[in-house]
Amino acid sequence: MQSFIKKYSIFLMLYIVFQPVLDAITGTMEKAHMSVTFGVFIRLLVMAISAVFILLYLMMNRNTKKGFTVIGYFVLLALMSAISMYINYKQKILFVPGLEFTALAKSLYYPIMLFSYYYAFEELHRDGLLNKYFPKVVFYAVNIISIVMIVAHFTNTSFSSYSYYKLGESGWFFAANELSAIVSISFPILIWFAVDKLQGWKRWYYWLTVVLAIYSALLIGTKGAFIAIIFGTLMGLIAAIIQRVQRNGSIKRLNGMILLMILTLVGIGVAYPTMAVAKTSQLHEEMIQDKKHRAKTKKGLNKDQEKYVKTNKYVSYLFSGRTIYFENAQHNFHKATPAQKVFGMGYATSFKKVKKAKLVEMDYVDIIFQFGYLGGIIYMLPLIISFIFLLITFFKHFGSMWSYKWAMLVASVLLGFGMALLTGHVIEAPSVSIYFVTSLAFAMYNAVLFHKNKKDPEEIDVG
Repeated sequence: MQSFIKKYSIFLMLYIVFQPVLDAITGTMEKAHMSVTFGVFIRLLVMAISAVFILLYLMMNRNTKKGFTVIGYFVLLALMSAISMYINYKQKILFVPGLEFTALAKSLYYPIMLFSYYYAFEELHRDGLLNKYFPKVVFYAVNIISIVMIVAHFTNTSFSSYSYYKLGESGWFFAANELSAIVSISFPILIWFAVDKLQGWKRWYYWLTVVLAIYSALLIGTKGAFIAIIFGTLMGLIAAIIQRVQRNGSIKRLNGMILLMILTLVGIGVAYPTMAVAKTSQLHEEMIQDKKHRAKTKKGLNKDQEKYVKTNKYVSYLFSGRTIYFENAQHNFHKATPAQKVFGMGYATSFKKVKKAKLVEMDYVDIIFQFGYLGGIIYMLPLIISFIFLLITFFKHFGSMWSYKWAMLVASVLLGFGMALLTGHVIEAPSVSIYFVTSLAFAMYNAVLFHKNKKDPEEIDVG
């Protein structure tokens, strides 16, 4: 049993590297109108085995209090999910079992994988193997994404991020929003690994991987990816400046890091006007003007288009029209029964036809509508606890939070929480949530050790 725990912990590390390959295969199959059950099957299988891994790990470690707490949470989550499913089966206008169970399975991916990776990190650290795998596996995964994006771009085989306008590129990956979130969450981890590997500029090629990731992010054309590369690089710059002030390390090297980060930010600024992300802002303004013009014609606008025009243009651009979907879903939720408000309305609130089912694509909002007030709190409890614990750690040990490890972990976790609201497709999208939960679990494990031992676990860094 102990052998399985150790081997499966290593598998979970290698599984991260496999993610972009799985996504590229799935994206290509979906574009070719082939069955995409391959990717779904792999992720469901890993989730099921991971649930067994959690149970065995808790049994082997004989920490009764921790074991009962974690198992109790999953029992409560399962009970809440069952109640929600039953209520919506009885009360929903159109209940489609396939959609409801698929949505629930995707939702359960994050809590199961979060605990799995936390215990995998604990197991590998105990064996002295953790820094052999993390963050190296994320570094490799992001580089695979960059290579796929660039090869697809120069072979003219890339899919469009916004197919209707032929704007932006998502490589051979199907969903641009999910790809954007993956790059956003992983980019700070890439910087952390690359910076630690740069030694006297003899390994300059490590920073080349950061440049390629930035280029790939700009190719996508989404606001989320653009915000992430700016935020990640700024956090790297701030960390270098604070370390320079604290004289934490070689002054010459830190000066070089500061200069490198500034040059990278300047490079992003120079490249921005020519990339797809700059054109989306212009396109948004043109869309509003076009709708205003149509409103004056006999054809007019439908209700959603009228709402879009009336919404503040900066808000509508930032959330890409999601405010309209929010208003529609909120209207459905307002009319829901008391039981549905407590335990949720399931997938996409209420709809009369499957093609009318539409998520808001703002994770926290979709979670409340899907699971209700009580169910939503239960579902997000690990995220709420993790966020509060990391916030306490950050301010309690503020002076130690500016190593590249901590600065980039904080950036990655914050981007994960932020992208969940801004772009959605983070917490309840298995292809994205795995990157989020690995950063969050690693940060949590470091924070727990920090509090326990009264010092930063410096041995857990780039190997």
